[in-house]
Amino acid sequence: DVKVLEGFVPLDDIPGYLCPGQIPGRLPPTMYYGYPVPASLLEKHWNEEVRPFLNTQRFTKVALEAFQDPDPRKAFEAFLVTVLLDLEDELCEETGWGIQMNQVYGMPGDPYRWMASLRGNYSGTDIPEPHIRRLREALGAQGPPMWYLADGDDGQWDTKGPFMQFDSERLIRALTTKCDRETGGK
Repeated sequence: DVKVLEGFVPLDDIPGYLCPGQIPGRLPPTMYYGYPVPASLLEKHWNEEVRPFLNTQRFTKVALEAFQDPDPRKAFEAFLVTVLLDLEDELCEETGWGIQMNQVYGMPGDPYRWMASLRGNYSGTDIPEPHIRRLREALGAQGPPMWYLADGDDGQWDTKGPFMQFDSERLIRALTTKCDRETGGK
């Protein structure tokens, strides 16, 4: 199932069955609405906005060793959470909106699969267009934001509901049917 979900294609619109409260006794997987944050942008943020300003005098021995690793990718990955939090703060400031960084399915080929989320399917908040435009510009993204499936436990149906038996194949078919119609099955 995970292999199939790694091929998940983001959705333009969220179908009703992925909105909480639409199916009695069922909680749909968490979906996030926003833009992908490509690995190249995270690495650039690390090199230009985070790494030069870290106070290595306060590092533990383990953190200092990771920071000084001769492989720049290992150093970056050791501080990825710091990069994500810093970028999240910057995006919140630039957009004037509560942006959250979330790991999602729907970003094939990206080793980290992080996105800047404007909202989730459990929030009914409408996002004013100026905030969407500012986020799109800050990330250098194109087009409207899309819906992505959350990675991890949040990206699964609550299978304890009393009304329906969980069928993972049915979920995968439901998630891919709309995408297949839009892409002609490609």
